[in-house]
Amino acid sequence: MKQSVLEIITSTGLEKNITFTAPVRLSKLFTQNNIAVEMPCGGRQKCLKCKVKATGELSPMSESESSFLTDKEKSENIRYACMTEALGDVKVQLLSAGLYKDNILTDGYFPPFELNPWGKDFGIAVDIGTTTVAAYLYRLSDGTLIKTMAEKNPQSMYGADVISRLQKSLDGEGKALADTIRSCISRLVSKLSKSDSTTTIKVDSLVLTGNTAMLYLLCQRNPKSITMAPFEQDCYFGMFLSARELDLPCDAKVYLPRCISAYVGADITTALLAAEFFYQGRVVSDSPKLLVDIGTNGEMALAANGMLWCCSTAAGPAFEGAGIYQGMPARTGAVYQVKIHSNGIICLVLGGGTATGICGSGLLDAVSVMCEAGIIDETGMICEDGHDFTDNITEINGQPAFRLPETQVILTQQDIRAVQLAKSAVCAGILTLIKEAGYTHADIKELVIAGGFGSNINVKSAERIGLIPPGFANKAHAIGNAAGSGASMILLSDTIRMQSEQIGKFTKSVELSTNPYFMDTYINGMMFPNT
Repeated sequence: MKQSVLEIITSTGLEKNITFTAPVRLSKLFTQNNIAVEMPCGGRQKCLKCKVKATGELSPMSESESSFLTDKEKSENIRYACMTEALGDVKVQLLSAGLYKDNILTDGYFPPFELNPWGKDFGIAVDIGTTTVAAYLYRLSDGTLIKTMAEKNPQSMYGADVISRLQKSLDGEGKALADTIRSCISRLVSKLSKSDSTTTIKVDSLVLTGNTAMLYLLCQRNPKSITMAPFEQDCYFGMFLSARELDLPCDAKVYLPRCISAYVGADITTALLAAEFFYQGRVVSDSPKLLVDIGTNGEMALAANGMLWCCSTAAGPAFEGAGIYQGMPARTGAVYQVKIHSNGIICLVLGGGTATGICGSGLLDAVSVMCEAGIIDETGMICEDGHDFTDNITEINGQPAFRLPETQVILTQQDIRAVQLAKSAVCAGILTLIKEAGYTHADIKELVIAGGFGSNINVKSAERIGLIPPGFANKAHAIGNAAGSGASMILLSDTIRMQSEQIGKFTKSVELSTNPYFMDTYINGMMFPNT
């Protein structure tokens, strides 16, 4: 059978040739060969982010694909990778690679503890997030942080959310998903290990934390147990492997921290360590307090009476910029803050210059401002009149949309609905967890927010739209990448590592999918309060 050639050209001029058997969809070729093209929907023709410049033997453009492209884009040979088949030799130019720099949060709160490493020379702690991967290199003799690096999680090619990736694994792409994340970690380890152009640091210990699904995909475990009722995982981790077992480029022991449940993973275990919710082998709960990691998954834990109540709610990728009409990660060109000033709306852009999209923190602010200005009503409907910004109302796909002033960034009615679903899921999860623990939201004395998105949001905006309960903004403080900090603590202290394995004895997982209070609260929370 004749082999065809896909020639990949990046914006930096780098080229890569891939042989394949035609016909095959471009998006599939990209995922099979670890070509980094944004496809938050996993190639299901929903997110419309996978534009490339393509020429050669390609399938004709469908009416559907044509309707999403401008005449100028069509004249420049722009195609959607998920809608285009390669029928023979093809040349593809990637449009975004190398043109931006992601703002990935790596800083985090680091509580004091006694140094007691289980490695000898140098160690690396890695936080495998659904969206990003952050790695920290330490000198173990004195606990000094030498260097930090981060990348976007390349598994996003298979879908922005955990559910999409788990389904891909069940469909037979488990090895590809494992290879993708292992390659990412290998790159970070290799770069961190090279202290300069001539010296290579000996790394003998690694800690890899992440949510339960991320660890399953990393280890190429069959995820069936965490994708089907009763959602009881068949591996809790809290164990050592060798680096070679994970195809990592070093001779090191690798530790995977213990997960709590199918959807409350090792990242929450390590975050609880950094937040000092779990200290010296016990739950610290002088008064009820709540830890929430708001992202693609809303994972949370409530500490009270020496116990932890934990749950996870599927917020969806809206707060990561995925699934939003002009959504994007927090990178150069993203609107990251929106506020009302002197009866006008001001938008701040990362890196300055022209706005090319909007990231999660900007989206949350924008919806809050739209509520305050009367641009959307309590049901989330965009109002075409009755406010001071009628000139900014436009139309997308037959529905009203809003263009942010002084920008070309548009928020659609569908975007507002995505925010409603996400914010309602998170807030309902918080309220359900509090109720299951026997408290009211007024009893909670502290809200600790972890993660990249949560650490960059305006908590007043979060409360304004109903992402967090009323009164919680004044109780809230952010601690950055707590999962990465906690993983570092496990790397630097064998005592803490052993103590972390006992966390399951103090936890009670709350299943939200069958909880009637959660469902009622979720539905009621769709509305925007005090509009």
